[in-house]
Amino acid sequence: MILAVAASVLIVVGVASWAMLRQHSQQIARAVIDLRDRSMARGTEPPPTEPPLEIPRSVTHLEIYLPFGSSDGPYDVRITPVQSEPPLFSGTGGAKLDQGLTVLRVEIGTSLARPGNYLLQLRRPDSEWVSFPLRIR
Repeated sequence: MILAVAASVLIVVGVASWAMLRQHSQQIARAVIDLRDRSMARGTEPPPTEPPLEIPRSVTHLEIYLPFGSSDGPYDVRITPVQSEPPLFSGTGGAKLDQGLTVLRVEIGTSLARPGNYLLQLRRPDSEWVSFPLRIR
């Protein structure tokens, strides 16, 4: 009888732990980057006074709030090391106007590399890159 109760308690604790870990990983897999108060200065170098944006390395889905006045449609997105090395991530996403806010959604697919300082770069097709400092933690 005591063994059956102990086994039941262990099963309940195990299931509860699994559910909490699963919920935690789903929350971290998605990150919001708010660029509404950032300028869209062109070029591959971000303004030196801007503090870096931050995202966890486990993110697989980005939701980017573009600066006011940004147009909807397709965007190229890449995350590159600060030094000119190959991009850590390169892909595309579609921006849509949602209640006065232009939101760009991008699927990264897998977790990003190691923590560090990077550049988030965006551009409309056939336009110049716009860069923002990014810290992956």
